[in-house]
Amino acid sequence: MKRTIIFCIISAALISCGDEEIPQEIVDDVSTKVLDDQSIERAERAQKVFQTIPSPYETALLFEESGIGYNVDALNPVENVNKYTTSVQQALNLGVYGADLSYANIHDQSQESMFYMNCSKKMADALGVAGAFTAEAIERIEENMNNRDSMMTIVSDAFWTCDSYLKENKQDNLSALIIAGGWLEGLYIGTRSINDDNPNQDMMQRIAEQKYSLNNLIDLLDSYDDDAVKNIADQLTILKSSFDKIEEQESETTVSKDDVPIIGGGSTLNYTPETIKEISATIESIRNEIIK
Repeated sequence: MKRTIIFCIISAALISCGDEEIPQEIVDDVSTKVLDDQSIERAERAQKVFQTIPSPYETALLFEESGIGYNVDALNPVENVNKYTTSVQQALNLGVYGADLSYANIHDQSQESMFYMNCSKKMADALGVAGAFTAEAIERIEENMNNRDSMMTIVSDAFWTCDSYLKENKQDNLSALIIAGGWLEGLYIGTRSINDDNPNQDMMQRIAEQKYSLNNLIDLLDSYDDDAVKNIADQLTILKSSFDKIEEQESETTVSKDDVPIIGGGSTLNYTPETIKEISATIESIRNEIIK
């Protein structure tokens, strides 16, 4: 699987035209066009979010290269699953548990992968998406537990089922919360590897790069007129103030001895360890509020 969990968000639109009575077929046509336009816009925003988020496999490679191993303490405890009783909690933590499931699977933690698959199933069932993690899907997951790519494909299919159900039932705001929960958990896991005394440079760079996906995620959430989504967007805006301290600087072109440019222009991110630690603290606060 190339990307963690990819969701395309389709919206519901309401149209009003004052007190003038308009034939229903015209209203339907206009409503469909607005729905299509907004759907395309949100789908593009969702795509931008996931184009800038490293996949679990990419993150796992970075952990391995940096000498950072699996850390079960960074995950949302499975016993928390029974605490989430509202649809907002369930959607956010479906994203969280989905990220935890991906992380455990990438590190070949078969037993814990099953634990987090069951947590994801419980959240999906609570949202009314009983067809996401069927007995057949779970059996396939168990049979492919040692096949990383196959398992992630199966899990991805389950989350696509969730997305389709929520779209069809005009609950796409919950899909947005799933996206936010998954993104926050993935970044939270990354920040847990930052050592206060000797922070890992590669990991700090990867965290800094998330300023781009954060901007796109906030844009996506801001397109919803929903209190729960707005609440998460507001919290992420606070996080953005820390990410804004990371400066983007244009790189100079490198020139060879024959005055031939060998490296084109580009940009680098300038930040301090203190800024990354500030981001880590804010992420921890937001994430712990979600899973409490």
